[in-house]
Amino acid sequence: MLADILDSINDWAGDEGGLRAIIVLDEAQELVKARGFNVLPVLAYAYDNLRNLTFIITGSEFRVFTKFLKLNDPESPLFGRAYVSITLNPFSEEQAVEFLRRGFKEHGINFDGAERIYEELGGNPGWLTLFGYRALRMSFNEALNETKREAIDLIRREICNFINEGRHLAERRYLRILEVCANGCRWSTIKMALEAMEGRELNNSIVDSLIKALLDYSLLIKEGNTYVLPDKLMRDAVVGLRCFVNAVNSDNV
Repeated sequence: MLADILDSINDWAGDEGGLRAIIVLDEAQELVKARGFNVLPVLAYAYDNLRNLTFIITGSEFRVFTKFLKLNDPESPLFGRAYVSITLNPFSEEQAVEFLRRGFKEHGINFDGAERIYEELGGNPGWLTLFGYRALRMSFNEALNETKREAIDLIRREICNFINEGRHLAERRYLRILEVCANGCRWSTIKMALEAMEGRELNNSIVDSLIKALLDYSLLIKEGNTYVLPDKLMRDAVVGLRCFVNAVNSDNV
């Protein structure tokens, strides 16, 4: 059925004078959870045969590449297909301030609180956009508080989704790493924090596996020799967070 729909869209675009139809799959890694249907053969068919279609696939980079598209897997229907990868990093303070000022200017508002919003929300384009949308409908303070609340809820759900993928036995370890890295940390700091929490020495391989899992899920990023949180609001999100109330420590990471 999906292939038929894509065929129809492709034909329509061709009949309209060679238009190119853009198909966007947002948070595409979630399609991994679909039962009884594999969308990859359909995407491969569209790539090979439907010249009037272009696909934009968004989501966590590592998970989209490895768990959904499997672009490096010779067994994947999409293996060997050409693609362009675009990574959207958080805005710098200068970029965030200019983004907010221009956005409000389009609505005739001279906004002078951009620096404060960056301090509170960081440079995530999504949170800045959500704040701007809300700020046109309520006071700036209300918009900021609502945006922070919603963003923290979303981040907590994402962290718990990560924990729920078979990692609940090591939940306290993962959350401890995120807490320790709130202001940036090195590998040795992570290891010492985990050992202090558990009161015993851990093998380096266990620490490496924990860090790698967080990096793969984009809940942690590495800048040089320092591990940092990708989103400023994660600092608040991990405080008091528990995805499994009865979680216990285990060498199963």
